[in-house]
Amino acid sequence: MSAVSNKKKKLIEQNYQRLSLEELVRRTGLAPPAIKAVIAGCSAQEKIQAAGSLHGAEASAKMAWAVTVTALLVFACTVAVYLPALNNDFVWDDVKFITENQLIRSLRMQSLAEMVFSFRVGSWHPLTWISHAVDYHFWGSNPSGHHGTSIVIHAFNAVLVFYLSLLLLARAGEHGVTGRWITGSYRRFAAGITALLFGLHPVHVESVAWVAERKDLLCAFFVFLSLLSYLSYAASASKVRYTLAFLFFIAALMSKPMAVTLPIMLLLCDFYPLRRIQQPLAPVARHLPVLLEKIPFLALSCVSVAVTIAAQGSGGALKSLERFPFPLRLLNALRTPGFYLETMLLPERLVPLYPFPGQHEWQQAGFLLNAAAVVAITVLTLVLLRRGKRFLFTAWTWYLVGLLPVLGIVQVGVQAAADRYTYLPSVSIFLLAGVGAAWLLHKSAAAAGRAGAWLLMTMFLLGMLSLGWLTVRQIEVWRNSEVLWEYVTRSFPFPRSDAMVHNNLGAAYYGNGAWDKAIEEYKKAISLRPRYADAQSNLGAAYARKGLIDEAIAAHKAAIAVKPDSPRAHLNLGVSYSRKGELDKAIEEFKAVVALDADYATAHTYLAVAYYKQGNYRLAIEHCDRAAQLQGSADEDLLRLLAPYRGAAGTIKGIKQ
Repeated sequence: MSAVSNKKKKLIEQNYQRLSLEELVRRTGLAPPAIKAVIAGCSAQEKIQAAGSLHGAEASAKMAWAVTVTALLVFACTVAVYLPALNNDFVWDDVKFITENQLIRSLRMQSLAEMVFSFRVGSWHPLTWISHAVDYHFWGSNPSGHHGTSIVIHAFNAVLVFYLSLLLLARAGEHGVTGRWITGSYRRFAAGITALLFGLHPVHVESVAWVAERKDLLCAFFVFLSLLSYLSYAASASKVRYTLAFLFFIAALMSKPMAVTLPIMLLLCDFYPLRRIQQPLAPVARHLPVLLEKIPFLALSCVSVAVTIAAQGSGGALKSLERFPFPLRLLNALRTPGFYLETMLLPERLVPLYPFPGQHEWQQAGFLLNAAAVVAITVLTLVLLRRGKRFLFTAWTWYLVGLLPVLGIVQVGVQAAADRYTYLPSVSIFLLAGVGAAWLLHKSAAAAGRAGAWLLMTMFLLGMLSLGWLTVRQIEVWRNSEVLWEYVTRSFPFPRSDAMVHNNLGAAYYGNGAWDKAIEEYKKAISLRPRYADAQSNLGAAYARKGLIDEAIAAHKAAIAVKPDSPRAHLNLGVSYSRKGELDKAIEEFKAVVALDADYATAHTYLAVAYYKQGNYRLAIEHCDRAAQLQGSADEDLLRLLAPYRGAAGTIKGIKQ
């Protein structure tokens, strides 16, 4: 046996059941007795394996049960921590996404087609619209039902993170690229910690407690399913698994374009832990099959990027270089990965909106330290990579790649950063933490036995309870609009805050009838951004509520001067003219609204009332019928405005019926 090389021995072991003895002699050049001895050894080994198969099956069943129980615990803990969100109201963009969004009022084919082929509120994510429409079908405008759906999806995402972490660590173990200790219960512990961090960390409250961010949850759900399918495909070469990975990728992009980086994440998985890419700098031909697999994914990403830019541009979300200069965007892009790491490590002060810093603020120590941390970690991972250590490099690159769409090079919105942007990228950071926790547990058990392991487990449990408490506290920030925006203004007091924050806080005060406080906030918004049409128009509405009609007209005119194509500004100006008794001017403004948006039901109702006051009943009836066709209804402010003309309102109601 000693004369038989390992290569020949392996050939015999793999082929002795299908090849004749003569063929094995010919292929190996060995004498028959030597070949028979190798075969005898194979048979003995098979007997040993057969004898242990029952024990292996029993162990596998226990492992499967332990995995299932851990997954259920992750789901239950995540749901339990987020239950307080059921008491929260709709806030911020929930108004245009849910409460005032006619698109989700129906699940008819026409509505579904519009969800797929339109850029509603400057976005394209049809699956997200469909999920909101399903919620509206069951719950209407009750926010609890919408919040409940988001909580359940987030809990399922935490479970998917658990299984994804298990599979990634198992694939790493198959190639012998992880420590021998991270097997069995330690692997499950690492995946469980990763999933609990994902499910309970307060940095994800924004994505869960804000209904408008359902797109984060759905996008991540399908990304995780795509990754799981791809990892299965890489192990089996099953075309069905590859197709599933691609279909889940399409669904992710139809939920939110944040998934455009998935092709790069798949290549990172090929690099580690799958090791399908052994030498990245080798000629492309060596990796051609792996690269060709990604072409459909990359093509779809390019299409998604183009569609997203067109959608954001149509909605006015893309910001100009004049407002956010390119050098400042680059500086912000360099420091935000470090900033997000800071929020994950120290999550006690998370804010729903981080204003874009002024030019002088870049010299502050916090910004410089965040940027320095990003550079230092990148250099460290490259050094370790040169030494053959791929884990940290892959995890860090995954994190950076996941943040690429939201680093602000193409600036969308007024925020410099947002907690919701970490929802997908944070997985790799949490996986690093999970593996680190398992390593500490292993070392503790080896050094201090069961007592040391249980002490460390208790510390981890206390850490998770602390995260859960911080998450519950952060959920309270999103309770309603007034609480939300007061919290933001306390975190970034005037004038460090953004104009939009004061405009939104003013709108919250306006909704609660606090006109003076609303006016004060609108003025702050205008002082920060003089050409802020929405704030000017809102200021005019607040003046009108106080009976200061001339001031209201001046504010509305200022809004129209900045944004002449604003239907809302023309509508508010028309209402002010109407309250002043200048019906001709009011009608001209209402007609301007209809010219800009023929389906603006409230404008048709106001036109009907104005024409009724003038005695033009034919046009009043015409516009009332149009308002009824659009299923428009006046809000409470409008009903109070029409109270003196209740007789006309009764006539209008009769026409509608």
